[in-house]
Amino acid sequence: MYLVEPILNRFYRKRMRAAIEFDQTGLFDVPAIQTDDCDDYLLYVHIPFCETLCPYCSFHRYEYREKTADRYFDALHKELKMYKGHGYDFRGMYIGGGTPTIAIDRLIETVGLAKSFFNIKEVSVETNPNHLTAEKMGRLVNAGVNRLSVGVQTFDDRILKHIGRYEKYGSGEEIKEKIKSAVGRFDTLNVDLIFNIPLQTEDHLRKDLDIVEELLPEQVTFYPLMAATSVENVLKNSVGRVDYKKEKKFYFTILDRMRATYTGSTAWCFSRKKSMIDEYIISYDKYVGAGSGAFGYFNDSIYSNSFSIDEYIGRIEQGKFPVAGIKKFSKQESMHYYFLMKLFGLSMDKSAFEKKFGISLERAMPLEKMMLKLSSSVKETENTLSLTEKGMYYWIMAMREFFIATDNLRDHCRSLVKGPA
Repeated sequence: MYLVEPILNRFYRKRMRAAIEFDQTGLFDVPAIQTDDCDDYLLYVHIPFCETLCPYCSFHRYEYREKTADRYFDALHKELKMYKGHGYDFRGMYIGGGTPTIAIDRLIETVGLAKSFFNIKEVSVETNPNHLTAEKMGRLVNAGVNRLSVGVQTFDDRILKHIGRYEKYGSGEEIKEKIKSAVGRFDTLNVDLIFNIPLQTEDHLRKDLDIVEELLPEQVTFYPLMAATSVENVLKNSVGRVDYKKEKKFYFTILDRMRATYTGSTAWCFSRKKSMIDEYIISYDKYVGAGSGAFGYFNDSIYSNSFSIDEYIGRIEQGKFPVAGIKKFSKQESMHYYFLMKLFGLSMDKSAFEKKFGISLERAMPLEKMMLKLSSSVKETENTLSLTEKGMYYWIMAMREFFIATDNLRDHCRSLVKGPA
């Protein structure tokens, strides 16, 4: 039974880590948008501030300091204006962190400014349970935030204590009550949970699922534990080694329970209605990253802004974009990226692939498609390629390795920052 997964894990790890490496570093400008570019773009905005820093988190973040944050937001607003001046427009906006709601006044100001610059139709914001207050939620709704995504990770007190969240965000029961107060306030309330945390048993997971069934938020995202190499070492000393042999069983437990009430939006996101998802890279072929440490994907390239807040602010004050690294994709790499992301959304339109790349999927990726068919990972009609349940788990593994590779890249970028910011 457990023969294919270790081979695939090694394959995905090698493939993803090779793909997510910058081939150019330095400081770069961003080209003006191409006049014939009719694709929808998403604007990703990164707010890298938290009250305290969780030891297992690989995202780009700093402890909140009001003066630094004010300088940061001022620069961020100038960066948005620079993208407007370069002809970019956005249909969606996703604000991540960090904890974006830590500076609610500046966050609301940012949303309003972006909506005045661009034709934004949907806005998603990340937060933590301690920020689910009536005052903050009301202000977010009034600002036009459609979707609020809350990082819960688990409702189990023992695990919360071991991963450093119990003291910060309260007990599982307290978090449950906060989620209950937020359900129905937004078009979509998403609850982020993690499975396959060391110490987590199937009983722990089933209790988390019981609480989900009780609360019925509009959306639930169950991430497999995705730890950068540095974080994996931290976890090993606090909660134990990550055991990927448990991951598959946990995933199918989740799948069996969630399908009764929810519909899959991706292989790990479940929704009660159509809405934005955390993996906006599936819904949008192109996205621009604004803010320190933000990533973007457009012009067949991955762009990364400087991870140094001082360098980020200084670059913008000079009227220049703060891009510090670029990975240019070949056509084959672009096709693989598109294929990975679209199928993670459970199905892919084959004619859309051919229209985008000028070649049929069968001719572009014959070996990959054959392997997927042989492993019973996909089912096919004349127009679509869709994941089977077995394929959904294989795609979970692939995306886990993609995001671990991205986190390792973040660690590398942070290591280049001189000084505290």
